[in-house]
Amino acid sequence: MNISQLIAGDFFMPPEWDRAFNDVVVDSRDIQPGDLFIARRGHNAHGEQHIKDAVARGAVAVLAEGEQGFRCEWTADGDSVPVFIQPEVAGQTAQWMHRRYPCAGMQLIGVTGTNGKSSVSQYIAQLASVSGEACGVLGTLGNGRWPDLQPTRNTTPDLSVILKHLNSLQQQNVSLAALEVSSHGLAQQRVAGLTFDVVVLTNISQDHLDYHGTMDDYFAAKRALFTAYGAKQAIINIDDDYGRQLAADEDITAEIMTVGKSADADVRYQALAMNAGGIKASIDSPWGSAEFTLPLIGEFNLANAVTAITALAVRGAGFEKLTAAAENLRPVAGRMELYRKDNAPLAVVDFAHTPDALSNVLQALAPWQRDITCVFGCGGDRDRSKRPLMAKAALQHADQVWLTDDNPRTEDPQQIFADALAGAENIHQQHDRETAIRTALEQTAAEGIVLIAGKGHENYQDVMGVKHSYSDAAVLTTLGYQLAADRQEASL
Repeated sequence: MNISQLIAGDFFMPPEWDRAFNDVVVDSRDIQPGDLFIARRGHNAHGEQHIKDAVARGAVAVLAEGEQGFRCEWTADGDSVPVFIQPEVAGQTAQWMHRRYPCAGMQLIGVTGTNGKSSVSQYIAQLASVSGEACGVLGTLGNGRWPDLQPTRNTTPDLSVILKHLNSLQQQNVSLAALEVSSHGLAQQRVAGLTFDVVVLTNISQDHLDYHGTMDDYFAAKRALFTAYGAKQAIINIDDDYGRQLAADEDITAEIMTVGKSADADVRYQALAMNAGGIKASIDSPWGSAEFTLPLIGEFNLANAVTAITALAVRGAGFEKLTAAAENLRPVAGRMELYRKDNAPLAVVDFAHTPDALSNVLQALAPWQRDITCVFGCGGDRDRSKRPLMAKAALQHADQVWLTDDNPRTEDPQQIFADALAGAENIHQQHDRETAIRTALEQTAAEGIVLIAGKGHENYQDVMGVKHSYSDAAVLTTLGYQLAADRQEASL
């Protein structure tokens, strides 16, 4: 495609400066030779700061947001690269992306919520695949056709990345995709122009107030997925107040299906038995009732699985086939992953990084009737108000608590500790995360459990803008732990 075909007359393109290009890219780090770079004004900076880097990486042209103008950048070989500066860039980018990466006919399931987005999205993909329907996934743990996912930087990447993947999926004859849709992604128009067949709310609790400011604004950002993207079906968990508020919203034109433990939910579930082997559960729905055994741990994972079943059932997938397939679900990377070692405490790795998520994970371990040690941290450059709430949750539900570093980013780790420890007592402190994990395991009885919360699947630690190689799972493996392949620890 040429630039003139992309912009389709939105501004004048001198024929002598028209260029053929490969992909449209908005992050200079992703530029490959032959790409077109779009330099827009962002939340914290302007893409124009990265034009020289984009050109050095092989961009053949640049469309930059700003007062109308034109100039050339020069490559190391002395070739000229045109830079078109236009005020229209900001308003037209979404249209240009859709023009470059058409994906009409893709059926999209959008999943939003504070916790559970990754699990629900991947359970949707697993269940669809087991039922014979290929499914794509775009989210925190990667993008692509399940299970072959490519790493990503953001839960909801830029629209150019989303459309590129959807276009690629369609070329692979995949017509269904589950997308994690974050509040940032909604507020920053990263899903602009998409139409969702089904939209899902898992839950809402405090998070990202550093960006949104208030819970009302945070909720409003997520609400937009249900009111502005043409959804035909809406799946809403009503086990929290925000879910009930959304389910009663008269501006939602989609057909609403409620999910939860609540007696008045359209799809109701109940955990009949839980242990380290999994969950025996029942489900009642408009399509029938069933009992099944999930090879997952934690009641919230039952909620996630039932939500995924519902999202596919409203599309017409067979209820009996879905509940049968649920018995083969595999845990999501870094979400309630159980590790074992002979004559040592169990270890559980989980991504929990909000007060509600940490509380839920710890409560999910309580039925195992073992002493619980909690190792957790709080991310730097993020909502400071949730830090003491996380410490409170840990102290309330664990027998022993260790505070350590998560991703300090550009913030002083000691300040993060001070925020988390405000008013808290009886918390061990160790900034070095590996040392904290090792010591917590050593000081926990062999019959106990150590929850390692916060980083989950991540394979790095972000310190002062540098990502250092690090993994909670790798620490456990070094200590002789193995990921539990057979989760049937006891009969359910």
